[in-house]
Amino acid sequence: MTLSRRRLLQWSAIAAGAAVVGTGTVAEAAEKEPDWAALRRRLHGALLQRNDTGYEEIRPPFNLLYDDRYPPAIARCVDTDDVRKCLDFAAENKVKFAARSGGHSYVAYSTPGNGLVADLKLMNRVEVRRNGAAVIGPGARLIDVYRALAAEGRALPGGTCGSVGIAGLALGGGIGVLMRKYGLTCDHLVGAKVVTPRDLRVHSVDPGSDLGWALTGGGGGNFGITTEFTFRTVPAPPRVTVFVVNFPEGSATDVYGAWQDWVTAAPREFWSNISVLGGPHPAAGVPGCLLGGEQQARQLIADLERRAGVKGSVSGFQETDYLGAMEFWSGSLGRRRFAAVSRVLAEKADPARLSALVTGDTTVALEVNPFDAAVSDVRPTETAFAHRGVFGDVQVYLSAGPDVDRESAKHEVNDVQTRLAEFATGGAYVNYLNDDQKDWATAYYGVNLPTLQAVAAKYDPSGVLAFEQGLSPCPG
Repeated sequence: MTLSRRRLLQWSAIAAGAAVVGTGTVAEAAEKEPDWAALRRRLHGALLQRNDTGYEEIRPPFNLLYDDRYPPAIARCVDTDDVRKCLDFAAENKVKFAARSGGHSYVAYSTPGNGLVADLKLMNRVEVRRNGAAVIGPGARLIDVYRALAAEGRALPGGTCGSVGIAGLALGGGIGVLMRKYGLTCDHLVGAKVVTPRDLRVHSVDPGSDLGWALTGGGGGNFGITTEFTFRTVPAPPRVTVFVVNFPEGSATDVYGAWQDWVTAAPREFWSNISVLGGPHPAAGVPGCLLGGEQQARQLIADLERRAGVKGSVSGFQETDYLGAMEFWSGSLGRRRFAAVSRVLAEKADPARLSALVTGDTTVALEVNPFDAAVSDVRPTETAFAHRGVFGDVQVYLSAGPDVDRESAKHEVNDVQTRLAEFATGGAYVNYLNDDQKDWATAYYGVNLPTLQAVAAKYDPSGVLAFEQGLSPCPG
Protein backbone atom coordinates (compact mmCIF):
# COMPACT_ATOMS: atom_id res chain seq x y z
CA MET A 1 0.00 0.00 0.00
CA THR A 2 1.27 3.49 -0.82
CA LEU A 3 0.45 6.75 0.90
CA SER A 4 -2.26 8.78 -0.78
CA ARG A 5 -1.35 12.42 -1.35
CA ARG A 6 -4.38 13.53 0.66
CA ARG A 7 -3.48 11.38 3.66
CA LEU A 8 0.15 12.43 3.56
CA LEU A 9 -0.79 16.10 3.38
CA GLN A 10 -3.18 15.68 6.30
CA TRP A 11 -0.39 14.27 8.47
CA SER A 12 2.09 16.91 7.32
CA ALA A 13 -0.34 19.76 7.84
CA ILE A 14 -1.35 18.66 11.32
CA ALA A 15 2.26 18.04 12.26
CA ALA A 16 3.64 21.33 11.03
CA GLY A 17 0.84 23.47 12.35
CA ALA A 18 -0.30 22.15 15.65
CA ALA A 19 -0.19 24.56 18.55
CA VAL A 20 -1.81 25.86 21.69
CA VAL A 21 -2.07 29.43 22.92
CA GLY A 22 -3.16 29.24 26.53
CA THR A 23 -4.21 26.57 28.94
CA GLY A 24 -6.47 26.01 31.91
CA THR A 25 -5.23 26.80 35.39
CA VAL A 26 -5.21 24.15 38.08
CA ALA A 27 -6.41 26.64 40.66
CA GLU A 28 -9.04 25.31 43.01
CA ALA A 29 -12.53 25.63 41.60
CA ALA A 30 -14.54 28.60 42.75
CA GLU A 31 -16.63 27.97 45.85
CA LYS A 32 -19.67 29.42 44.13
CA GLU A 33 -20.76 29.85 40.53
CA PRO A 34 -18.98 32.84 38.96
CA ASP A 35 -21.13 35.79 37.99
CA TRP A 36 -20.90 35.27 34.24
CA ALA A 37 -23.49 37.97 33.62
CA ALA A 38 -21.18 40.51 35.23
CA LEU A 39 -18.36 39.52 32.90
CA ARG A 40 -20.71 39.67 29.93
CA ARG A 41 -21.56 43.27 30.77
CA ARG A 42 -17.88 44.23 30.97
CA LEU A 43 -16.82 42.82 27.61
CA HIS A 44 -16.88 44.51 24.22
CA GLY A 45 -17.22 41.10 22.57
CA ALA A 46 -19.81 38.42 23.27
CA LEU A 47 -19.73 35.93 26.13
CA LEU A 48 -21.26 32.62 25.09
CA GLN A 49 -22.52 29.87 27.36
CA ARG A 50 -23.70 26.39 26.55
CA ASN A 51 -27.30 27.25 25.64
CA ASP A 52 -26.40 30.40 23.70
CA THR A 53 -26.64 30.64 19.93
CA GLY A 54 -23.17 30.31 18.44
CA TYR A 55 -21.63 28.46 21.38
CA GLU A 56 -21.53 25.07 19.72
CA GLU A 57 -20.12 26.56 16.52
CA ILE A 58 -16.95 27.71 18.26
CA ARG A 59 -16.70 25.25 21.17
CA PRO A 60 -15.19 22.05 19.67
CA PRO A 61 -11.42 21.65 19.82
CA PHE A 62 -9.54 20.68 16.68
CA ASN A 63 -8.87 17.19 18.04
CA LEU A 64 -12.28 15.55 18.29
CA LEU A 65 -10.97 12.88 20.65
CA TYR A 66 -11.47 15.68 23.20
CA ASP A 67 -14.91 16.70 22.02
CA ASP A 68 -16.30 16.11 25.50
CA ARG A 69 -14.95 19.48 26.68
CA TYR A 70 -17.73 22.02 27.36
CA PRO A 71 -16.34 25.24 28.84
CA PRO A 72 -18.95 27.04 30.96
CA ALA A 73 -18.15 30.29 29.15
CA ILE A 74 -16.32 31.37 26.00
CA ALA A 75 -15.45 35.05 25.61
CA ARG A 76 -15.16 36.22 22.02
CA CYS A 77 -12.49 38.82 22.65
CA VAL A 78 -12.31 41.67 20.15
CA ASP A 79 -9.52 43.71 21.73
CA THR A 80 -6.80 43.75 24.37
CA ASP A 81 -9.18 45.21 26.93
CA ASP A 82 -11.38 42.12 26.65
CA VAL A 83 -8.35 39.91 27.30
CA ARG A 84 -7.42 41.95 30.36
CA LYS A 85 -10.96 41.72 31.75
CA CYS A 86 -11.05 37.95 31.23
CA LEU A 87 -7.75 37.49 33.05
CA ASP A 88 -8.95 39.70 35.89
CA PHE A 89 -12.23 37.78 36.16
CA ALA A 90 -10.46 34.41 36.20
CA ALA A 91 -8.11 35.55 38.96
CA GLU A 92 -10.88 37.07 41.08
CA ASN A 93 -13.14 34.04 40.79
CA LYS A 94 -10.44 31.35 40.85
CA VAL A 95 -11.72 29.73 37.66
CA LYS A 96 -9.71 27.84 35.11
CA PHE A 97 -8.55 30.01 32.24
CA ALA A 98 -7.39 29.43 28.69
CA ALA A 99 -6.68 31.71 25.76
CA ARG A 100 -7.35 30.13 22.39
CA SER A 101 -6.18 31.18 18.94
CA GLY A 102 -6.80 28.32 16.50
CA GLY A 103 -7.77 25.71 19.08
CA HIS A 104 -5.32 23.15 17.69
CA SER A 105 -3.85 21.96 20.97
CA TYR A 106 -3.25 18.25 20.53
CA VAL A 107 -4.74 17.52 23.96
CA ALA A 108 -7.29 20.38 23.95
CA TYR A 109 -5.61 22.36 26.72
CA SER A 110 -7.04 25.48 25.07
CA THR A 111 -10.57 24.14 25.60
CA PRO A 112 -10.83 23.35 29.32
CA GLY A 113 -14.08 21.69 30.25
CA ASN A 114 -14.50 23.66 33.47
CA GLY A 115 -13.09 27.10 32.81
CA LEU A 116 -13.24 30.39 30.97
CA VAL A 117 -11.95 30.43 27.39
CA ALA A 118 -10.76 33.72 25.92
CA ASP A 119 -11.28 33.02 22.24
CA LEU A 120 -8.99 35.28 20.18
CA LYS A 121 -10.14 34.38 16.67
CA LEU A 122 -11.70 37.80 16.08
CA MET A 123 -8.39 39.51 16.87
CA ASN A 124 -7.08 38.57 13.45
CA ARG A 125 -5.65 41.73 11.90
CA VAL A 126 -2.71 41.32 9.51
CA GLU A 127 -0.86 44.52 8.58
CA VAL A 128 2.27 44.58 6.43
CA ARG A 129 4.29 47.74 6.94
CA ARG A 130 6.54 49.51 4.47
CA ASN A 131 9.67 48.13 6.12
CA GLY A 132 8.42 44.58 5.62
CA ALA A 133 7.39 44.03 9.24
CA ALA A 134 4.10 42.19 9.72
CA VAL A 135 1.87 43.13 12.66
CA ILE A 136 -0.47 40.22 13.31
CA GLY A 137 -3.28 39.59 15.77
CA PRO A 138 -3.18 36.33 17.75
CA GLY A 139 -6.32 34.95 16.13
CA ALA A 140 -5.14 35.22 12.53
CA ARG A 141 -5.18 31.87 10.74
CA LEU A 142 -2.00 30.90 8.96
CA ILE A 143 -3.59 30.78 5.53
CA ASP A 144 -4.90 34.34 6.00
CA VAL A 145 -1.45 35.46 7.15
CA TYR A 146 0.13 33.94 4.05
CA ARG A 147 -2.42 35.55 1.74
CA ALA A 148 -1.94 38.99 3.27
CA LEU A 149 1.85 38.69 3.10
CA ALA A 150 1.83 37.40 -0.46
CA ALA A 151 -0.25 40.37 -1.56
CA GLU A 152 2.66 42.57 -0.43
CA GLY A 153 5.37 40.31 -1.86
CA ARG A 154 6.45 39.05 1.57
CA ALA A 155 6.69 35.66 3.31
CA LEU A 156 6.99 34.25 6.82
CA PRO A 157 8.15 30.72 7.65
CA GLY A 158 5.33 28.87 9.33
CA GLY A 159 3.21 25.76 9.49
CA THR A 160 1.24 24.05 6.78
CA CYS A 161 -2.15 23.64 8.45
CA GLY A 162 -3.99 26.73 7.25
CA SER A 163 -6.51 26.84 10.10
CA VAL A 164 -3.87 26.98 12.85
CA GLY A 165 -3.68 30.30 14.67
CA ILE A 166 -0.44 32.27 14.46
CA ALA A 167 -0.18 32.66 18.24
CA GLY A 168 0.13 29.04 19.26
CA LEU A 169 2.41 28.22 16.36
CA ALA A 170 4.88 31.04 17.04
CA LEU A 171 4.89 30.71 20.82
CA GLY A 172 5.91 27.05 20.55
CA GLY A 173 8.50 27.49 17.80
CA GLY A 174 6.83 27.07 14.44
CA ILE A 175 8.13 24.48 11.99
CA GLY A 176 7.24 24.42 8.31
CA VAL A 177 8.34 24.12 4.71
CA LEU A 178 10.54 27.26 4.70
CA MET A 179 12.45 26.46 7.88
CA ARG A 180 15.65 25.07 6.34
CA LYS A 181 16.09 28.39 4.54
CA TYR A 182 14.61 30.88 7.00
CA GLY A 183 14.34 29.11 10.37
CA LEU A 184 11.35 28.86 12.68
CA THR A 185 8.45 31.26 13.01
CA CYS A 186 9.68 32.32 16.45
CA ASP A 187 13.06 33.25 14.97
CA HIS A 188 11.30 36.10 13.13
CA LEU A 189 9.53 37.57 16.16
CA VAL A 190 10.77 41.12 16.77
CA GLY A 191 8.06 42.47 19.04
CA ALA A 192 4.85 41.65 20.89
CA LYS A 193 2.20 43.07 23.18
CA VAL A 194 1.43 40.87 26.17
CA VAL A 195 -1.10 41.13 28.99
CA THR A 196 0.42 39.59 32.11
CA PRO A 197 -1.53 38.27 35.13
CA ARG A 198 0.83 39.99 37.58
CA ASP A 199 -0.40 43.50 36.89
CA LEU A 200 -2.89 43.20 33.98
CA ARG A 201 -0.70 45.66 32.09
CA VAL A 202 0.03 45.51 28.38
CA HIS A 203 3.77 44.99 28.02
CA SER A 204 5.41 45.93 24.71
CA VAL A 205 8.37 43.59 24.47
CA ASP A 206 11.08 42.44 22.11
CA PRO A 207 13.30 39.32 22.23
CA GLY A 208 15.94 41.29 24.12
CA SER A 209 13.75 41.37 27.24
CA ASP A 210 13.13 38.38 29.49
CA LEU A 211 9.43 38.23 28.59
CA GLY A 212 10.06 38.77 24.88
CA TRP A 213 12.70 36.03 24.85
CA ALA A 214 10.30 33.62 26.56
CA LEU A 215 7.82 34.12 23.73
CA THR A 216 10.31 32.73 21.19
CA GLY A 217 9.46 29.09 21.75
CA GLY A 218 8.56 28.97 25.45
CA GLY A 219 5.08 27.64 24.78
CA GLY A 220 1.64 29.22 24.85
CA GLY A 221 -0.10 30.39 28.00
CA ASN A 222 2.93 30.34 30.26
CA PHE A 223 3.75 34.02 30.80
CA GLY A 224 0.80 36.09 29.68
CA ILE A 225 -1.61 36.44 26.79
CA THR A 226 -0.07 37.86 23.63
CA THR A 227 -2.47 40.21 21.88
CA GLU A 228 -0.21 41.36 19.04
CA PHE A 229 2.87 40.00 17.27
CA THR A 230 5.38 41.81 15.07
CA PHE A 231 7.46 39.64 12.75
CA ARG A 232 10.21 40.46 10.33
CA THR A 233 9.37 38.94 6.97
CA VAL A 234 11.39 37.92 3.92
CA PRO A 235 10.77 38.52 0.21
CA ALA A 236 8.25 36.01 -1.09
CA PRO A 237 10.04 33.52 -3.36
CA PRO A 238 8.74 33.96 -6.92
CA ARG A 239 9.11 30.29 -7.84
CA VAL A 240 8.29 27.37 -5.57
CA THR A 241 8.04 23.76 -6.69
CA VAL A 242 6.08 21.28 -4.59
CA PHE A 243 5.58 17.53 -4.84
CA VAL A 244 4.94 14.29 -2.98
CA VAL A 245 6.77 11.05 -3.74
CA ASN A 246 5.01 7.86 -2.62
CA PHE A 247 7.13 4.75 -2.15
CA PRO A 248 5.71 1.20 -2.08
CA GLU A 249 5.23 -1.33 0.69
CA GLY A 250 8.43 -2.70 2.10
CA SER A 251 10.52 0.30 1.08
CA ALA A 252 10.45 2.33 4.31
CA THR A 253 13.81 1.24 5.69
CA ASP A 254 15.68 1.92 2.45
CA VAL A 255 13.86 5.17 1.76
CA TYR A 256 14.32 6.53 5.28
CA GLY A 257 18.02 5.67 5.27
CA ALA A 258 18.44 7.49 1.97
CA TRP A 259 16.18 10.39 2.94
CA GLN A 260 18.07 11.45 6.09
CA ASP A 261 21.34 11.77 4.17
CA TRP A 262 19.64 13.27 1.11
CA VAL A 263 17.75 16.03 2.91
CA THR A 264 20.73 17.21 4.95
CA ALA A 265 22.88 17.31 1.80
CA ALA A 266 20.28 19.33 -0.12
CA PRO A 267 20.52 23.11 -0.51
CA ARG A 268 18.80 25.20 2.15
CA GLU A 269 16.25 26.30 -0.41
CA PHE A 270 14.83 22.78 -0.23
CA TRP A 271 12.70 21.25 2.51
CA SER A 272 11.37 17.74 2.91
CA ASN A 273 10.09 15.51 5.64
CA ILE A 274 9.21 11.82 5.54
CA SER A 275 6.21 9.82 6.67
CA VAL A 276 6.60 6.13 7.44
CA LEU A 277 3.24 4.38 7.20
CA GLY A 278 2.82 1.43 9.53
CA GLY A 279 1.79 -1.98 8.28
CA PRO A 280 3.14 -5.50 7.70
CA HIS A 281 5.66 -3.97 5.30
CA PRO A 282 5.87 -0.21 5.98
CA ALA A 283 5.68 2.23 3.08
CA ALA A 284 7.01 5.78 2.92
CA GLY A 285 5.91 9.15 1.61
CA VAL A 286 8.23 12.07 0.95
CA PRO A 287 6.83 15.57 0.33
CA GLY A 288 9.18 18.24 -0.97
CA CYS A 289 9.19 22.02 -1.32
CA LEU A 290 11.89 23.79 -3.33
CA LEU A 291 12.40 27.54 -3.58
CA GLY A 292 13.27 27.07 -7.21
CA GLY A 293 12.11 25.58 -10.47
CA GLU A 294 10.83 22.31 -11.86
CA GLN A 295 14.09 21.03 -13.33
CA GLN A 296 16.01 21.20 -10.07
CA ALA A 297 13.11 19.57 -8.20
CA ARG A 298 13.08 16.63 -10.60
CA GLN A 299 16.82 16.24 -10.12
CA LEU A 300 16.32 16.09 -6.36
CA ILE A 301 13.65 13.40 -6.72
CA ALA A 302 15.89 11.35 -9.00
CA ASP A 303 18.73 11.63 -6.50
CA LEU A 304 16.54 10.32 -3.67
CA GLU A 305 15.38 7.38 -5.77
CA ARG A 306 18.97 6.59 -6.70
CA ARG A 307 20.12 6.68 -3.09
CA ALA A 308 17.19 4.51 -1.94
CA GLY A 309 17.33 2.10 -4.84
CA VAL A 310 13.55 2.38 -5.06
CA LYS A 311 11.35 4.05 -7.65
CA GLY A 312 8.57 6.22 -6.29
CA SER A 313 5.30 7.54 -7.66
CA VAL A 314 5.21 11.33 -7.90
CA SER A 315 1.96 13.21 -7.27
CA GLY A 316 0.97 16.84 -6.92
CA PHE A 317 4.06 18.05 -8.78
CA GLN A 318 3.76 21.71 -9.71
CA GLU A 319 5.81 24.84 -10.05
CA THR A 320 3.95 27.74 -8.47
CA ASP A 321 4.60 30.81 -6.31
CA TYR A 322 4.82 31.28 -2.54
CA LEU A 323 1.09 31.55 -1.96
CA GLY A 324 0.34 28.69 -4.32
CA ALA A 325 2.74 26.49 -2.37
CA MET A 326 1.25 27.37 1.01
CA GLU A 327 -2.26 26.72 -0.30
CA PHE A 328 -1.06 23.39 -1.71
CA TRP A 329 0.17 22.25 1.69
CA SER A 330 -2.76 23.74 3.58
CA GLY A 331 -5.45 21.80 1.75
CA SER A 332 -8.93 21.82 3.29
CA LEU A 333 -8.16 20.31 6.66
CA GLY A 334 -11.11 20.05 9.03
CA ARG A 335 -11.31 18.83 12.59
CA ARG A 336 -9.83 15.37 13.21
CA ARG A 337 -9.77 12.51 15.69
CA PHE A 338 -6.17 11.67 16.40
CA ALA A 339 -3.52 10.98 19.00
CA ALA A 340 0.06 12.09 18.52
CA VAL A 341 3.30 12.43 20.48
CA SER A 342 6.88 13.28 19.57
CA ARG A 343 10.53 12.80 20.38
CA VAL A 344 13.53 14.77 19.17
CA LEU A 345 16.32 12.92 17.38
CA ALA A 346 19.68 14.21 18.53
CA GLU A 347 21.26 12.49 15.53
CA LYS A 348 20.33 10.36 12.54
CA ALA A 349 18.45 7.16 13.38
CA ASP A 350 19.04 3.55 12.40
CA PRO A 351 16.56 3.15 9.50
CA ALA A 352 15.68 -0.45 10.36
CA ARG A 353 15.09 0.41 13.99
CA LEU A 354 12.87 3.34 13.09
CA SER A 355 10.67 1.44 10.64
CA ALA A 356 10.41 -1.48 13.08
CA LEU A 357 8.47 0.80 15.42
CA VAL A 358 5.42 0.64 13.12
CA THR A 359 5.93 -2.73 11.45
CA GLY A 360 2.72 -4.69 11.80
CA ASP A 361 0.70 -1.70 13.00
CA THR A 362 -1.58 -0.29 10.32
CA THR A 363 -2.94 2.55 12.46
CA VAL A 364 0.24 4.44 13.30
CA ALA A 365 2.55 6.56 11.17
CA LEU A 366 5.84 8.30 11.90
CA GLU A 367 6.68 11.73 10.52
CA VAL A 368 10.23 13.03 10.70
CA ASN A 369 11.11 16.70 10.21
CA PRO A 370 14.71 17.92 9.90
CA PHE A 371 15.94 20.61 12.32
CA ASP A 372 19.17 21.33 10.45
CA ALA A 373 20.30 24.27 8.31
CA ALA A 374 18.81 27.62 9.43
CA VAL A 375 17.08 26.06 12.45
CA SER A 376 20.41 25.00 13.89
CA ASP A 377 22.22 28.22 13.00
CA VAL A 378 20.67 29.57 16.20
CA ARG A 379 22.15 28.62 19.57
CA PRO A 380 19.91 26.66 21.99
CA THR A 381 19.75 29.57 24.45
CA GLU A 382 19.45 32.34 21.87
CA THR A 383 15.70 31.78 21.79
CA ALA A 384 13.47 29.81 24.15
CA PHE A 385 13.28 27.00 21.57
CA ALA A 386 16.10 24.73 22.74
CA HIS A 387 16.09 22.01 20.06
CA ARG A 388 18.97 23.37 18.00
CA GLY A 389 21.93 21.42 16.68
CA VAL A 390 19.88 18.20 16.54
CA PHE A 391 18.84 16.11 13.57
CA GLY A 392 15.10 16.55 13.84
CA ASP A 393 11.79 15.56 15.35
CA VAL A 394 9.79 12.34 15.06
CA GLN A 395 6.05 12.53 15.49
CA VAL A 396 4.07 9.38 16.23
CA TYR A 397 0.60 9.88 14.76
CA LEU A 398 -2.56 7.78 14.95
CA SER A 399 -5.69 8.63 13.00
CA ALA A 400 -8.52 7.42 15.24
CA GLY A 401 -11.67 6.01 13.71
CA PRO A 402 -15.09 6.64 15.25
CA ASP A 403 -14.90 3.44 17.32
CA VAL A 404 -11.50 4.24 18.87
CA ASP A 405 -11.70 5.82 22.31
CA ARG A 406 -9.26 8.42 23.59
CA GLU A 407 -7.42 6.27 26.11
CA SER A 408 -6.85 3.45 23.62
CA ALA A 409 -5.48 5.86 21.03
CA LYS A 410 -3.19 7.52 23.57
CA HIS A 411 -1.95 4.16 24.84
CA GLU A 412 -0.97 3.09 21.34
CA VAL A 413 1.06 6.19 20.46
CA ASN A 414 2.67 6.28 23.89
CA ASP A 415 3.74 2.67 23.50
CA VAL A 416 5.50 3.55 20.24
CA GLN A 417 7.00 6.66 21.83
CA THR A 418 8.42 4.62 24.71
CA ARG A 419 10.32 2.45 22.25
CA LEU A 420 11.28 5.48 20.17
CA ALA A 421 12.71 7.23 23.24
CA GLU A 422 15.33 4.49 23.56
CA PHE A 423 17.22 6.17 20.72
CA ALA A 424 15.42 9.51 20.25
CA THR A 425 16.86 11.14 23.36
CA GLY A 426 16.64 14.84 22.50
CA GLY A 427 13.35 15.74 24.19
CA ALA A 428 9.99 16.60 22.59
CA TYR A 429 8.36 19.46 20.66
CA VAL A 430 6.07 21.59 22.82
CA ASN A 431 3.57 22.17 20.01
CA TYR A 432 2.99 18.41 19.96
CA LEU A 433 1.78 18.34 23.56
CA ASN A 434 1.40 14.93 25.17
CA ASP A 435 -0.54 14.93 28.43
CA ASP A 436 1.08 11.61 29.38
CA GLN A 437 4.64 12.88 28.88
CA LYS A 438 6.42 11.96 32.11
CA ASP A 439 9.45 14.22 31.58
CA TRP A 440 7.48 16.98 29.89
CA ALA A 441 9.22 20.07 31.30
CA THR A 442 12.75 18.92 30.47
CA ALA A 443 11.61 17.29 27.24
CA TYR A 444 9.96 20.46 25.90
CA TYR A 445 12.39 23.10 27.14
CA GLY A 446 15.73 21.42 27.76
CA VAL A 447 18.51 23.77 28.83
CA ASN A 448 16.11 26.74 28.87
CA LEU A 449 13.77 25.30 31.49
CA PRO A 450 15.13 27.11 34.61
CA THR A 451 15.08 30.50 32.88
CA LEU A 452 11.57 29.97 31.54
CA GLN A 453 10.31 28.94 34.97
CA ALA A 454 11.78 32.12 36.44
CA VAL A 455 10.08 34.28 33.80
CA ALA A 456 6.75 32.54 34.40
CA ALA A 457 7.05 33.07 38.16
CA LYS A 458 7.88 36.75 37.63
CA TYR A 459 4.91 37.58 35.41
CA ASP A 460 2.36 35.11 36.84
CA PRO A 461 3.33 34.77 40.52
CA SER A 462 -0.18 33.75 41.59
CA GLY A 463 -0.45 30.99 39.00
CA VAL A 464 -3.48 32.33 37.15
CA LEU A 465 -2.18 30.57 34.02
CA ALA A 466 -0.99 27.42 35.79
CA PHE A 467 -2.00 24.12 34.19
CA GLU A 468 -0.95 20.49 34.07
CA GLN A 469 2.01 21.12 31.78
CA GLY A 470 2.48 24.81 32.42
CA LEU A 471 5.44 26.73 33.78
CA SER A 472 3.58 29.08 36.12
CA PRO A 473 3.76 28.22 39.82
CA CYS A 474 0.73 26.28 41.01
CA PRO A 475 -1.61 28.44 43.10
CA GLY A 476 -2.26 27.56 46.66
